[in-house]
Amino acid sequence: MDSDACQGLVSLIRWESPLDELINAANRCDRHEGPSVRLDREAARQVLQRCLSGEVDILDLPRWAGVVHMLERIDIDEEDVEPLTQFLFELSGPELFDPITVDVCRRWISRIEQA
Repeated sequence: MDSDACQGLVSLIRWESPLDELINAANRCDRHEGPSVRLDREAARQVLQRCLSGEVDILDLPRWAGVVHMLERIDIDEEDVEPLTQFLFELSGPELFDPITVDVCRRWISRIEQA
């Protein structure tokens, strides 16, 4: 189960297939013991780029961010904790922050690259 668990989490971080499938697999994985998977700046930037290109639905970004933020086995390196935690928090709550738009994605790409 560990390799499947890891792969389910990695696939979610990379948003490699339809979001519902990824969330289900990642939630199953998260319930079992195993190694954590890291979310890094490059993975976050790639997801934002894929939203901009239309490869994934930008309207699903808050849901993706919320799930990634809540899973126990997804970690962030210490030097990236502040910008990436803020990224996940703000994008998962567009009703509290900015609605998800192309401009918001571009701003986050810039913030992630500069942080």
